[in-house]
Amino acid sequence: MPVPGSASPPLPRSTAGLAQALRGRLGSVRFLMTASGLAFILVVNALIGYGMLLGRREALDAGERATRDLARMLESQTLRTAFSVDQLLRDLAFALDTLPDGTRRGSPAIHDHLRERRDSFAELADLVVVGADGLALHHSAEAPLPTVTLSDRAYFAGPRDGAGQGLHVGAPIASRVRTGTRIIPFSRRWTDRNGGFRGALVAMVDPNRLAATLESRDIDRKGSVILALADGTVLLDRPPGHDAPARVTDWPAVWQALAAHDEATIRDVMPGSDAAGPQPGVDSLVSVRRVQGYPFVIVATLPVGAALAEWRRDTAAWTAIGTVMTIAIALLTAFVVRQHARREEDQARLARASRRIRGILDSMLDAVVTFDSAGRIVTFNRAAEMMFGVPEREMIGQPIEALIPDARGGANDRDLTALRRDGHAFPVGFTVSDLRLGGSPCAAASYPASVGALRPDEPRIYVGVIRDMTRRKQQEAELIASKTQAELGNRAKSEFLANMSHELRTPLNAIIGFAEVLDSEFFGAVNERQKSCIADIHDSGRHLLDIVNAVLDMSKLESGQFELCEEAVEAHEAVGQCLMMVRDRAAAGGVAIHNEVTAAVATLWVDRRAFKQVILNLLSNAVKFTPGGGSITITAGLDGDGGFALTVADTGIGIPHDFMADLFQPFRQAENAANRRYEGTGLGLSISKNFIDLHGGTLTCRSAPGAGTAMTVWLPAERVIDRAIKMDSHAAPAA
Repeated sequence: MPVPGSASPPLPRSTAGLAQALRGRLGSVRFLMTASGLAFILVVNALIGYGMLLGRREALDAGERATRDLARMLESQTLRTAFSVDQLLRDLAFALDTLPDGTRRGSPAIHDHLRERRDSFAELADLVVVGADGLALHHSAEAPLPTVTLSDRAYFAGPRDGAGQGLHVGAPIASRVRTGTRIIPFSRRWTDRNGGFRGALVAMVDPNRLAATLESRDIDRKGSVILALADGTVLLDRPPGHDAPARVTDWPAVWQALAAHDEATIRDVMPGSDAAGPQPGVDSLVSVRRVQGYPFVIVATLPVGAALAEWRRDTAAWTAIGTVMTIAIALLTAFVVRQHARREEDQARLARASRRIRGILDSMLDAVVTFDSAGRIVTFNRAAEMMFGVPEREMIGQPIEALIPDARGGANDRDLTALRRDGHAFPVGFTVSDLRLGGSPCAAASYPASVGALRPDEPRIYVGVIRDMTRRKQQEAELIASKTQAELGNRAKSEFLANMSHELRTPLNAIIGFAEVLDSEFFGAVNERQKSCIADIHDSGRHLLDIVNAVLDMSKLESGQFELCEEAVEAHEAVGQCLMMVRDRAAAGGVAIHNEVTAAVATLWVDRRAFKQVILNLLSNAVKFTPGGGSITITAGLDGDGGFALTVADTGIGIPHDFMADLFQPFRQAENAANRRYEGTGLGLSISKNFIDLHGGTLTCRSAPGAGTAMTVWLPAERVIDRAIKMDSHAAPAA
């Protein structure tokens, strides 16, 4: 137990470390960012949840108002009907007392009067006048008067036994006039001049007509209404068939509300109509009312589910919005935290790089010297000490000219002469850059050059990189000698290949010829496996011969030994012959060829083989680099100066812009990887251009990646023979 006033004992190492880690975690920016994001998510979802609760309360309040409006609607209709019926019965009593046949049973005049009054009142099904003996005196129906006594009917017994003169309403009964329908009897006591009981005046009201206003306005589309007597007897319930109780007294909550208040709104489960007792029903909002002045009770209900239907849809939408916002905030928080973590990592790497930069400078093979605007040396790395043979401490403050006499003259990044301590001169490369610092000059070698405007109070430091060029000068001399020797060797190679054309082509032609003889089964039948091998030998020989021919043509062109064998050639015939060689390959690749050089265009004075080789190379490239579904179009004609132009245009993959400069270089291809998609030696266009150049023409290209390529061969006018000269003249055009 510690003594009061003494120092508290130190925390255990594990506890202290945990507390320190916790403080570090709570104080970190990443933790604060994460906590802020989570708090924002909680606040957003709390607001959305609070809005949902308010919306639910408002939906229930709106449902309660709807039930009250529904009850008031039925109350208004009931009051209007009851008042009209009461007034009608009063007028009928006055008419019966006034007319002479009022008390005579079955009077036609009274029957017509009753029928006229019934037809003028839409809610009435029948009007009946019952005498004091219980027999019907008059009625509005077309049927004969009933002969049975009606004294046992409630609508007769009520006015007879009742002391008041008011309106009596009975329970619904089956109509004797309209079979299959039920009616509500409204009756009133009929008295003589002395107040004696003379009979009962009865108005039979059609309940369907009583609810006509509700149905016409579609009030009970979601809810329901009940019209009952004061004793709980149900007179009317809408919509028909809904699970309403047989009597309002079977609904304890409603009956208790009516006992306490003339108007109330409650929430309860509507009981079933089973006589055995209330059954579980629908949770509903219930509005109850007593009709003032008449023995009616009105109950309007609306299912809670219907009242909350729109709220549930809104809740689903807000839940989705909350989910999306939660995900968006979480992703944004994670992104910000990640960016901050990367920034911290970058700062840590920058700090490590700043600590290592001095060591890097000291480990550099090139001499690095920093100096101020006056040319005084500020730092001198280890490589500089070794290069000039002088320690750094002796060079600090010395002018840069002590090392390189011409350091301040001329342009940057140039070859100069430096002096070692012993006075020996040697060639160096000297590169100067501007280093801007915010601290002391002694820190010049510890920080990289900054980027931005230089402050007036900021010292200007220059970084000079000095490289010993002695070995490089020797290598340059050796390189020049090697280049000269390589050019001589390349010329000898070209001359050798040009001279070896016969030796290279003869065995290949023999291989191809024997393969064709074997395939024709001249020496005997061969099986399918042998025919396949013979076909491979033939195809490989043809491919190798094409490559040898291209290489030999290129060698002859480079060595200047290619000689043109000129003759008159019809352009359209040469194009047609070349198309025959590529048409099958184009058809196999799904490429359409449109030849617009089908008629005689011009007769050219050219080397037939070279000219056809150019056209064939252009067509082969167009087929090779045009995907299935594309097309190739060949056009030709004379230009305004009389020159001949032939264009091969395709809808292929096009040529990259950065490759256009090397397009006609030998052995160059846009794809140089070993796994390139298109095979070839890269000599076709180079040979074609050389052939056209030998004819004094040009080969040009227009292309864009993905938009196709158009190669145009142009020959000067002197290569075009006048059409009047016949092909068999073999006369060359005048120069």
